[in-house]
Amino acid sequence: MIEQELVEAYFECNGFLVRQVGNYASQDSRRKLDPLPMFAVMNPKVPQNSLGSGMRLFSGDLNKIHNAVVGVIGWSNSSFSPAVMSSDLRLVKFLKQQITRDRIDDCFISDPQSFDSLVPSSLRLLVVPALPMNVDKMKIAVEYIEAQGVDGLLTLRSLLENLLRQNLPAQGRGGRSILQLLRLLKSYGLSSDPQMEIFRDSE
Repeated sequence: MIEQELVEAYFECNGFLVRQVGNYASQDSRRKLDPLPMFAVMNPKVPQNSLGSGMRLFSGDLNKIHNAVVGVIGWSNSSFSPAVMSSDLRLVKFLKQQITRDRIDDCFISDPQSFDSLVPSSLRLLVVPALPMNVDKMKIAVEYIEAQGVDGLLTLRSLLENLLRQNLPAQGRGGRSILQLLRLLKSYGLSSDPQMEIFRDSE
């Protein structure tokens, strides 16, 4: 799934060692919740985890993470759709349906080949497609997700924004195709720095 490759590329481009853990495979579509793709990530330049009390994470918080296990809820392994993004209420309902304590506990099991087996204090991080725009609805969603046993939360939008701002590495034959796609979008002017959007109305 494309979100899986994006998450891997995001952490690698930000200095992390990344290893897929568990045996993720999409299950029968009649099953309510599929298992999540899981990654163990470790930043050798950061001596220890020091997130503090902040649950909602951005790329600027990566320097507070030494090691973590990351789960991904994306478009291709959930019921997420553009219609969900059109309503904060729908988005909160979607997150509550997809993120349950049982699912989180089942997914974030220590894997004998993961970084977590070496450093048991790994953070539990979750990547979700989006969060509500309304501050109160976002607070409800974030507090709910935290109560399910998640230590930190990233959105696919923030991952994409970070990758698009970077000078992405040139691709060799064995490189990530997702980075090549992002480089093409930037080269042809099909994406711009999100911070520049504030000037569009005044031009």
